[in-house]
Amino acid sequence: MAICMEPTSSIWILYPSPNNMRTRRTFLKGVGSASTLTLLGACSEKSNTMISIPDSKQRKKVNALLISATTNPGQKSLEHAHEMIVDTFGTAKRILLINFASLSEKRDSYAKRMRTEFSKIGAGYDMYSLHECAVSECADAVNAADGFYVSGGNTFLLLKELYDRNLVGLIQKRALAGTPYIGSSAGSNIGGEVIGATNDFPLVDIPTRRGLGLLGAVYNPHHPDPASDKTQFDARQWKIGEYVAHNRDQAVLGVTNPGMLRIRGDKVYLAGAGAAAFIHRNEDRFVVHSTLEDLGPSL
Repeated sequence: MAICMEPTSSIWILYPSPNNMRTRRTFLKGVGSASTLTLLGACSEKSNTMISIPDSKQRKKVNALLISATTNPGQKSLEHAHEMIVDTFGTAKRILLINFASLSEKRDSYAKRMRTEFSKIGAGYDMYSLHECAVSECADAVNAADGFYVSGGNTFLLLKELYDRNLVGLIQKRALAGTPYIGSSAGSNIGGEVIGATNDFPLVDIPTRRGLGLLGAVYNPHHPDPASDKTQFDARQWKIGEYVAHNRDQAVLGVTNPGMLRIRGDKVYLAGAGAAAFIHRNEDRFVVHSTLEDLGPSL
């Protein structure tokens, strides 16, 4: 994701578009001094797992949508993301639901609800759920899918279930080859390089914090908007600032609700009316504002 920048006295403002990047000023205070920023950097997460973090060349075929939240005030669940879901899935019809972020006793009812919600999109999706498969059948289910929808809940639980079934590498392989991937909340979290900036409690132990690496940064959904909750915004900024201070080779990208990230290869576009994204890297902080109108035909 190439980013053009110009220094201001306050903060770097990045406006993504398919063909160029525009910069503007904002009232938020911050620092910035570099002439370029490489958002899609590598992480130094150490583990014994064979899962690798892909570089920008390996992400050339990625077709993904990372949704911060499934709900938006005044709209039904996922209604704000319908157009982006259709755009991401394209001709894919056989969709594998991965709802391991939910507690096991809630997965049946959640799968039923998601089938109903996706039927309302009207694109003819045939959704089946991974939790309904025997462990020995999971790899075949992943390979048979035209697209993936990974739902929200607890990110640690989701990642543990996938690692326990040896599915992280397989899902990553298929997504890097171009199989559409849509995640929401926890499902978006694991779309990043690591889950180091998740908002969740570590309900279970996991072998590694490494995610799928479809986004060349650490994803932080539900990022507070300073316009609506300055206290929570300041607290989140402080926490993420501490994280990047201790993980200087990682960028954290926080997205407000109802924002979402549309990933096409090594290009990342912010979508969602009124959405904002906050990029932290080392001592620098950047804010991205965008609307569907700004992104135009690329969506």
